[in-house]
Amino acid sequence: MAALTAKKIFTYEDIDSLPEGTFEIIDGERRDMTPTGFEHGSIEGVFCELLRKHYGEKGFVAVGEVGILITKRPFRLRAADVVYISKSRVPFRPKGMLETAPDLIVEIISESNTASEIAEKVNDYLSIGVGMIIIVDPQTEAVTIHQVGRKDALRYGFDEEFEMLEGVKVKLKKLI
Repeated sequence: MAALTAKKIFTYEDIDSLPEGTFEIIDGERRDMTPTGFEHGSIEGVFCELLRKHYGEKGFVAVGEVGILITKRPFRLRAADVVYISKSRVPFRPKGMLETAPDLIVEIISESNTASEIAEKVNDYLSIGVGMIIIVDPQTEAVTIHQVGRKDALRYGFDEEFEMLEGVKVKLKKLI
């Protein structure tokens, strides 16, 4: 007979001592994430390069499942693919998990993601005041942009130009 093991419930007090790995914490429970593929990583790189080129002097860019605090109680920690946060929000390069809402988050949809998972993540980001969330779906070659204070999302194809941040226009078909 197999022994029952208690599931570890994480709290905000654990934020600086979380275990290694790729996961999110949703209401105290760890949700492991599947490693991404090459295309996913390549798209992350495109956005990272664009943000550093156009906004590197004005803020900070990070990629690779950056931890973002959503709520302390219940403890909710999301992992974002690409994050930009302006120096006006955080004057010094952040360390550890972000506890201030970024200006921009880019999420690339993986084949293992469900529509409800992505919608829940977007709602979490909007709830903490993230200014813009760009959802990139390589399977359908679509980009969906959610903005704080806007009820409707904007949708573009990879061959259509959209404005990422003020003054930076992107046509993904040309970049990937």
